[in-house]
Amino acid sequence: MATPNKFPKTMTKPAVCPRCGMEFDYTLYPEIHIPGDNKLRKRILNRDLYFPTCPHCGEQFKLKPNCIYHDENRKEIIIATESKETDFEVLLKAGTVMFDDIENDQDALDFVKGLYKRRVVHDIDAFREKILLSDNNYDDRIIELMKLSLSGLLEQDNHAPVYRIFLEETSGNMLEFTAIMGSQPPFEYVTAKTPANVYVQFKNKYLSRLGRPEDDEYISTDQKWAKKSGLLKGEEHGFMVPM
Repeated sequence: MATPNKFPKTMTKPAVCPRCGMEFDYTLYPEIHIPGDNKLRKRILNRDLYFPTCPHCGEQFKLKPNCIYHDENRKEIIIATESKETDFEVLLKAGTVMFDDIENDQDALDFVKGLYKRRVVHDIDAFREKILLSDNNYDDRIIELMKLSLSGLLEQDNHAPVYRIFLEETSGNMLEFTAIMGSQPPFEYVTAKTPANVYVQFKNKYLSRLGRPEDDEYISTDQKWAKKSGLLKGEEHGFMVPM
């Protein structure tokens, strides 16, 4: 059996400050394994990891994540990559996912399929959101449907398109979302809250129309997937309390 090339535990890469243009080294983690790396999970949720502060001017900014998040307890794999390639087999061929009892890429694909919930994301907000949803036992497909519905309401109220929308917090009996409004910079950031029981309503209505979360069709579960699903076609927009 061939031995896969493992990623280093840490990787130092240059980061360029968007404000002053100065470059400095920043430490990244190509792999995060749960339960072993819970401190790194908390750093992502707390907007510490991938959010460096420039030592020259003090500006804090986001980095593009390149990481595999492997939660063995929940049987979930989240791959954050700058690449727009969403074919999971390509990521396997790159050596991103490694198991002891496989001999080739096809074995890996067959092994993972049906056993792990797999997701691919392309930015730190989506990466954080997937981990937050997992920690709180939310089905990310239902959340994406909610976000699509809520975007329609925000667009009506603000007379501008929603560029991005993501879950911010899940504390208490409300779900808090941040929507980035506008078609181009400068964007407006709008915070909105939705009663948590709206999630239950969406889940009761749409979950039976979806397959298993481990299925291949859900690897890229995002707003494009939500629109393409057609599940909200003809539906009224969801309920939000804009803040």
